Amino acid sequence: MRVLEVLSNNQFNTSIWGDEGFSAILSMKSLPEIIKIIANDTSPPLWNIFEWLVFQVFGTDELVIRGLALIFFAGTIFFTYKIGGYLWGKRVGVLASILTALNPFFFIYAFEGRMYSILALGVTASMYFFLTRKWTGYVVATLWAMYSHHFAIFAVILQGLWFIYEFLKGDKKVASSMFKSFIAVCIGYLPWLIPLYNQTRKVGSGFWLGTPTLADFIGILGKYLGAGIPHPWWQVAVLLSVFVFIVRRWSKIEKSDFFLLSWFLAPIAFTWIVSQFFQSIFFDRYLLYAIPGAMLLAASRGRRRSAIFIGALILVFLNIDIHYFAHPTKKPFRELSNYVKETRQEGDYLINWNAAAHHLWETKYYEIPAPIYIPEDVELPFFVGTALMEEEDVISELPEDASRIGVVTSGSVDEIALPGYTEVEAKNFRNPWEYASQINFAWYQRD
Repeated sequence: MRVLEVLSNNQFNTSIWGDEGFSAILSMKSLPEIIKIIANDTSPPLWNIFEWLVFQVFGTDELVIRGLALIFFAGTIFFTYKIGGYLWGKRVGVLASILTALNPFFFIYAFEGRMYSILALGVTASMYFFLTRKWTGYVVATLWAMYSHHFAIFAVILQGLWFIYEFLKGDKKVASSMFKSFIAVCIGYLPWLIPLYNQTRKVGSGFWLGTPTLADFIGILGKYLGAGIPHPWWQVAVLLSVFVFIVRRWSKIEKSDFFLLSWFLAPIAFTWIVSQFFQSIFFDRYLLYAIPGAMLLAASRGRRRSAIFIGALILVFLNIDIHYFAHPTKKPFRELSNYVKETRQEGDYLINWNAAAHHLWETKYYEIPAPIYIPEDVELPFFVGTALMEEEDVISELPEDASRIGVVTSGSVDEIALPGYTEVEAKNFRNPWEYASQINFAWYQRD
């Protein structure tokens, strides 16, 4: 019975959430529309292009969306293995790939229908080709990363610092090849410079992230080392990770160790510093591509006792991941949509109540069109997906001919106020694994 429950409700087929819904709705449009719309949003288009391609062949359900993310996740694991094998041999490559695959925070994005796993693949492949001096591959992988997410730029900046080191103290021929590759990447990225500029201006005009503190900096390190998923064992995971790093043979540190250490720490430090003086951009999932660097360090230069800590860490990671996979916590929108479709009558009208957040993209994805109802003249912030919104997606007045109004909200039904209507039925849809992951729906009858 428990096995059937897990098979019917896990991270692969659980309901999509807002950001996944935004991406899916966007990817259902034509390619020219995708490029035009996303240029007015906050990210590059590569994820949506791939999502559009798979939608044409396999359809648009949750399994397709999560399957695409998992493919890119697997590609990241492959290049982690390749880096470990190149630097230290097959054993380290296998160990690093296992640690990366099971890292709790990284594991989340194997099942997230957004651009994070494709970003991680691009950056990790870029690092592999950068280390192995395969410059054609480097240019392709780096452009892949840059067209996946703007935060790939911090990985490129890091590589630029290593170019300076190579130019000053290393092989001038290698430095020359690096420079030519950087030029090729710049040329390849030229088509997106104007959209990037416009998107940067939007973020600079106001974003939802606050200025990070030193505690936030330390906190993100903890997430990447094992605290990425809320679980009773997360502290054990972090402690074991710390022990693995402590017993590592740092006395034999070489250039490759510094490179991996900078891969782990530098992007986090760059964004933290930028966020102190400019608009805050410091956010954990934007930088998850730093995790393979940390796991490569953890897997390498181990002492005899390192095997005990690494083995225990893998088991703890595995336990956390299995629990996460079998206990999805996203709001049960699929169940809500089924209920609405069963109870909806001719003449009914559906709306999204704009509580702490709206759920326009989830309702659109599950084919229960419900515009956002905002009685006051309030302009929504760009980061809630306004680039994709159409004129009919936001209303300030209720239709006069609706006999019943159905309302979707993640807030309390008591907050809903519809002049001229009285609540006749309310239903709560709650995720069994997470009390906070609930969504409410209420029918209101005209007085």
